Order: sequence, then C-alpha cells, then structure tokens
Amino acid sequence: MAQRTSPEDPTFRISVLFHKDLALLSETLPRCLEALTRHTQESYEVVLHCDGTPPETVARLSDLLDRWGVDEMRVRRRGRFVASGDASNNGHRRLFDLRSPYLIVIEDDVVMYRTDQSFDLLAACRRLFERHPYVPVLSKVSDYGQWSWKLEDKGDDIEPGVRSVNRLSTHFIAYDVQRFSPVANRFGGFDLDVFIDRPDLSYNWEDLVSHVGTTGGRHIAFPEGWPIEVFHCDRKVESSSMYHTQDPELKARVLAELEQRFRPGAHGNEGAAA
Repeated sequence: MAQRTSPEDPTFRISVLFHKDLALLSETLPRCLEALTRHTQESYEVVLHCDGTPPETVARLSDLLDRWGVDEMRVRRRGRFVASGDASNNGHRRLFDLRSPYLIVIEDDVVMYRTDQSFDLLAACRRLFERHPYVPVLSKVSDYGQWSWKLEDKGDDIEPGVRSVNRLSTHFIAYDVQRFSPVANRFGGFDLDVFIDRPDLSYNWEDLVSHVGTTGGRHIAFPEGWPIEVFHCDRKVESSSMYHTQDPELKARVLAELEQRFRPGAHGNEGAAA
C-alpha cells in the first residue's frame, strides 16, 4: 500500500462499488454522497469502481460522472484473476491502491440519510480513528436486524454512542488503511483463492474484515448514536438465509419506501440516468 507522501493527497477516498443496476445507482449514489460530504471540512475524492459492468452500461456512465461529483471511474472485467467466493469480493480486494489515510467503501445498492444536517460524517470518522488507535474499521447499517449472523456487542462501548461489535457488513465500511491493510494481507485477504461462498460454508470479504477488526486487541466501531441512517436496498430470500434477492424491482421498491420515510417532501428524480 502506497504511503501518503503529500499534504495535497485527499484525507478520504470514497469508493463506490458498482456492478450493473444503473437505475438504482442513479438514486443511491447522490444520496450517499450528500450524506457523506455536504458541508464537510475534510478533503476527499470519489472513485466509482465498475466491476464486471457490461460495456453498454459503462458507456452510459461517462455522461453522469460530473453530475454526481465522481472524480474517477475504474472499469474491470471479470474475465481473469477473479477472486473466489461471492462476486463482490473481486471488487473489495482491489480498493486499497491509494495514498489517502482513510477509505470509505459503499456498495451500489446502499442508501444513506443524514438526520442532522450539521453533522460532518467524514470528520467524525477521522476523529474517532485518531482517538482510538485499536480501531481499524468503522461501520453502521441501520437494518442490521435482517442479518443471519447477528450483530452483538463485543466488550464495552468504545465511547458514548459507539459500540464495539462482533462483525460488520460490506454495505458501508470506513477503514484506517494503515491499520487494516497489513493485517488483512497477513490473513490472505488480497489472495484470489481465500474466499468461499456456499450455503454450508462461507468466508467472504465481510468475514475477513470482521476477523481483522476483532482479533489482536482490535475493535470494530459501530456508531449507532450518530445521526446517519444506512440501509441496504434489498431483502433476504428468506429470513434465515445469508443471501439477498438481488431483484432490481424489489430494490427499487425498498428505496421508494425509504425515500418516503426520510424525504417525504422531496419531488422530482434528480439522480435519474438520462
């Protein structure tokens, strides 16, 4: 991992991991960037990582980057050197070639709402990492009640409003890169064949990150008290399953329900693809 050598490098890189549902991305990405960056005092860049994205979808994206505030788009096929396990592992393990000290990763079917417009989420993440040197990762997902591997406290709270927990989800993660990457590398997290995804046996990127965050005296920070709500726009195929439907129509309905809940007065479709 490259060292940050210049004060002109951004403090944060915000990476959005995208596959192919452009209609959904056109809604979720603007919402997430607004929640993360509006009025922030932190420097940041936004990178859209297209992993296995169809060429025709990539062609449509180029006209939308300025509208969304994306600084860079990367495209990778899934033809060679593909990670094992869940397809998203292929994208997550490729996000660490950066010079910024902090990395935020959001998946394309995740939406965020800031419930206190004065709250600076990026600054809050940076300050939490600075205060707690044994925290390599931070995550918050509001609908964690759906998870088959249940969220539990692991020790005392890290600080008021911030739980120390047993696991996280790849839907939204903030990393202190220098704390996370060397340990993940020792655990084989950047190897192609370390992951597996079967109904009877699963070890994917979120399992790796949870492993890094809960061993060697390290802690996963879950800031449940922060005024930010983060939702996965999908549902489980059944309540006990670890798999989601991946149904675009269902994801659109879930997002519409969340919009009605958190933005009831909003009109129009400012994020829609042309």
